[in-house]
Amino acid sequence: MNDSSRPIARVRGLAVRTWGAGEPLVLLHGGMGTWNHWARNVDALAQKYAVHALDMPGYGDSPTVDRDMPEDDYAAMVAEAVGAIGSYEPVRLAGFSFGGIVAALVAAQMGARLRKLSILGPGGFGKSAKLDLRKIPLDTDGLRSVREVLRYNLQVMMIADPAKVTEDTVNLHYANVRRTRFDGRRVSLGNRISELLGSIVCPVQVIWGERDPLPYPNVQARVDVVRAAMPDARTDVIPGAGHWVQYEAPDAVNRVMLEFLADARNSS
Repeated sequence: MNDSSRPIARVRGLAVRTWGAGEPLVLLHGGMGTWNHWARNVDALAQKYAVHALDMPGYGDSPTVDRDMPEDDYAAMVAEAVGAIGSYEPVRLAGFSFGGIVAALVAAQMGARLRKLSILGPGGFGKSAKLDLRKIPLDTDGLRSVREVLRYNLQVMMIADPAKVTEDTVNLHYANVRRTRFDGRRVSLGNRISELLGSIVCPVQVIWGERDPLPYPNVQARVDVVRAAMPDARTDVIPGAGHWVQYEAPDAVNRVMLEFLADARNSS
């Protein structure tokens, strides 16, 4: 896992960490996250690309924004940074969960300036499964209590195999939660994915973990929505993995992402 001491650049005000060299690949994290939602992927992806992992507005080391900011305005801030990273040449973009629907919004705004789009467990499908998540206590309630709830929530929502929720995983999640100043659920629970896919002009890949608990009624239903809206989209379902698919099954996700990002044919 890459540590947070990596130098931070500022691109259109947003915090960006970079690995590798070559054509740019920009990564957007999920809700209650930072760049480190991709901590198990950046090294592999950087073998082929200059990987730029953003902290989006209201998260991590990036500036705070109005919690009521319209989603298209929020996406426009991210699109400005993505475009600047690529010097306004076509760039590859990937997003996870909340970052997946933001990436789709960005792709719709950027048009042909985006070369490829890979989104993992994206929001934007409307209704999601109701999960038995617990409210995160304040630190004043005791760190042990906080960590127990974080571990429980990770097992319910994010990671299918409880054995993969390690102390390091809880540490990472705790740091991200305490640095979250924007609530992306309003965007994630919207129902714009079909509309957006219909307007995106670059090739698209959508990845889910087979055991992702969020899709309603199931993952296959979301695969069907994507294929109806964009028949030539590539869809990948990773066996045994949960919602945070690129963390739980990094080797499998790195492989299918690299296949797609390099494959101009965009075969399904």
